[in-house]
Amino acid sequence: MFRRFNPKLFFQDVRLYNRLLSYVLVYKWHFFLGLAFVALFSLTIPAIAMLMKPLLDGSFVERDPVYIFWTPLILILLFAIRGTAGYLNGVCLNWVMGYVVYDIQTEMIKRSLHLPKTFFDQHPAAQVMARITADVNELTDAASHVLITVIRESLTIIGLLIWIFILDWVLSLTLIIAAPLIAMLVRFVARRLRILHRKSMQLGAKFLQHLQEVTTYNQLVKLNQTEDYESQRLSDYANQLRQLKLKQAIANEITIPIAELITTVVIAGVVYLSLIRDWSEPITVGGFVSYMAALALISSAIKRLLRINETLQKGLVASERVFYLIDQQPERESGAKTSDIQGFRGSIEFKNVTFNYQGSEISSLNNLSLKIKSQQTIALIGSSGSGKSTLASLIPRLYEIESGQLLIDDVDTREYKISELRKLIAFVSQDIFLLDDTIEANIAYGNLNGAKLEQIRLAAEFANALDFIEDLPDGFNTIVGERGIRLSGGQKQRIAIARALIKNAPILILDEATSNLDTSSEFHVRQALQVLGAGRTVIIVAHRLSSIEHVRRIVVLHKGQVAEDGSHRQLMALKGRYHHLYTIFQEVEQEASWKSAKVAQCDYSKLVYLRLRQLLNPCR
Repeated sequence: MFRRFNPKLFFQDVRLYNRLLSYVLVYKWHFFLGLAFVALFSLTIPAIAMLMKPLLDGSFVERDPVYIFWTPLILILLFAIRGTAGYLNGVCLNWVMGYVVYDIQTEMIKRSLHLPKTFFDQHPAAQVMARITADVNELTDAASHVLITVIRESLTIIGLLIWIFILDWVLSLTLIIAAPLIAMLVRFVARRLRILHRKSMQLGAKFLQHLQEVTTYNQLVKLNQTEDYESQRLSDYANQLRQLKLKQAIANEITIPIAELITTVVIAGVVYLSLIRDWSEPITVGGFVSYMAALALISSAIKRLLRINETLQKGLVASERVFYLIDQQPERESGAKTSDIQGFRGSIEFKNVTFNYQGSEISSLNNLSLKIKSQQTIALIGSSGSGKSTLASLIPRLYEIESGQLLIDDVDTREYKISELRKLIAFVSQDIFLLDDTIEANIAYGNLNGAKLEQIRLAAEFANALDFIEDLPDGFNTIVGERGIRLSGGQKQRIAIARALIKNAPILILDEATSNLDTSSEFHVRQALQVLGAGRTVIIVAHRLSSIEHVRRIVVLHKGQVAEDGSHRQLMALKGRYHHLYTIFQEVEQEASWKSAKVAQCDYSKLVYLRLRQLLNPCR
């Protein structure tokens, strides 16, 4: 039943707990003051057991007036001390634990915000959120509740043991039998609880992740009529969590009755030995009652110690998950060069760059070389997977290149401080990220330190967003909702473009930034970008080829390499890959237009037919 003691796991737990206590000891004076009150609280329990002897012998048996007067007063004093110490230790330690939670969460938030994008590619956001919120609270329970209980109950047991050994040391030696049996039981249950809590936290994080996806993308669920399917999946998660919780409860609850049985058998043995023993000095009634009261209090203290086993194992598992996040390496800061926007030219050069996404065997960029002149506008096109967005993501070092060089103004990007490099770049991605805040705050996010309302309005005007913003009831103070749900796709995109414009960076990257705009809005935004592109290096990643025909330089990527390079007219004359993609694009556009017209015609014919039926059959 019981497994062999594993020193490696034991010392791993000790290291985890010591690391956790290092956060507590930052507030050592409040913490040790709280522990002093815990110790005072603990010592009142042996004192109560000790008081049983004079209370019975002196007051009830001998009827001594001194005992009759002082014993009740001492009892009241003991409980007053006990209550005061319990209150003060609770205040001190809750104050400390509040700051410990704050400190750990702050450290986790700072670390998570500086982790590389590859970490978030592998760890869903909901799981990171679960570690920062739920796991931290589980961890601090282990730091506070477990430690307080261990100190309080251990001191109580030690005090009571000293007292019963004073009363009768020979009889008390029999209690030693119970200690190894209970220790073996605790070790077995601790292993079981650790495994169950680890599974429970992992499953809980998956449950939270899927619940977040379903609620965030509820429109997808509704349009595909998958409510029952998702409901069943979430119910399955909840049921698995219920089963794990039940197993935890079974493992935890079995400890108490077994431990009670062991201690009861030992206490019964003590009682039996005390009854059949040939006493040279007969024990008094008060002494015997005090002895038995101490044994009962020891049994209660042992039960309270055993009950914290679950909290301890849960806290240690939470510690593993929390410290795993804290121990992750932040973005690699390889350089110290600062950026000078005033003297910045904006030339970009890829020299034999190769890049693989983690876990992928195929290179997204394969020995790619490309030079972009200062203040030049280029368009990147190619089929899906050709490396367009990857190339754009490497410029602000969202990912690190594996081999080759990426130079900006003839300086390797790894020589820049990451924060300084990103000051030079404004980026609008195909995934629009809007905060659940006002339109003004979302635009100003591109330049929090220097964005004034006049500049925000100007950026919105250039992004062709001012008209629809002013038509809203609250104008720039309109709350956009989670992920901008209260705005249309085109409106969100224009807000994102305005945010990039207000940053006023010398390099502007547009990764499918006009894909959700209608023809009129795209035309106005394109005109604005042409004006704002003057004096900037602009990189446009596009799938819709009609949006980049005006660009003087178009680079065609294929399998992570530059396949063609030139203007629209030059590339069409080559009759190569660009010509092929453009021809397909035109055919698709024409087919889409024909289908739209056909659907409209069918709808009109159907409407006419139904109207004729109503006229011919008025009774129907």
